[in-house]
Amino acid sequence: MESRQHDWLVEERKRIGARGNALLLSQGYGSWNNWWRPKSFERLSGLVAAWVLKQLTRWVGILGELDQQIQQAKAQLTQQCPGPRPKGMGAPSVAQLNAEVLDWNLYSSGRKISCLAGMVPSEWSTGSGQRLGSITKVGVPAIRRIITEMVWRMILFQPQYKALQKWRQVLEGSNPGLKKKAVVAIGRQLIVDIWRLQTGRISAQELKLIMIEG
Repeated sequence: MESRQHDWLVEERKRIGARGNALLLSQGYGSWNNWWRPKSFERLSGLVAAWVLKQLTRWVGILGELDQQIQQAKAQLTQQCPGPRPKGMGAPSVAQLNAEVLDWNLYSSGRKISCLAGMVPSEWSTGSGQRLGSITKVGVPAIRRIITEMVWRMILFQPQYKALQKWRQVLEGSNPGLKKKAVVAIGRQLIVDIWRLQTGRISAQELKLIMIEG
């Protein structure tokens, strides 16, 4: 599956990149994001000890190749999503989500599609009392990751989206814990709304979503 291959490539790049960054940190050179990219590596070459540079050089070629393969995988995913889509939902992300869900029509309710993502809250009931806890995370981790990434982008590109409006005050606040809870809650609603869109139960206009061409 192209979607899973893309994710594997990204994780492999992250793993090897982290090894190089850990080496730089351990030798007192600080943290360097994307240190293997040409401009960053050129700067590093004039700063680090020869033996550190030699070690990093062994990884540069591998990471450069991974960058190219990831771009190719993104291009292939983009081709799978040529139609209109909500702004902030990148074509590769939409293609990955569709690949993971397979068929949106298989799910008869919003709760069922939320369960697929593991984004429903856990629940404790005692007699007449009920308490909701953190999300169950019983579902497909890839779907949960894609939805969470979409939420962060939609905060920037879809200010009128109904689910965002509900949590706007929290998102604009300074409490990171509450922001995280808000993102999860928005993500839970987002996957339900995507399901509603995909199955013709609602329109983008009703959700106040800005649409763009593929």
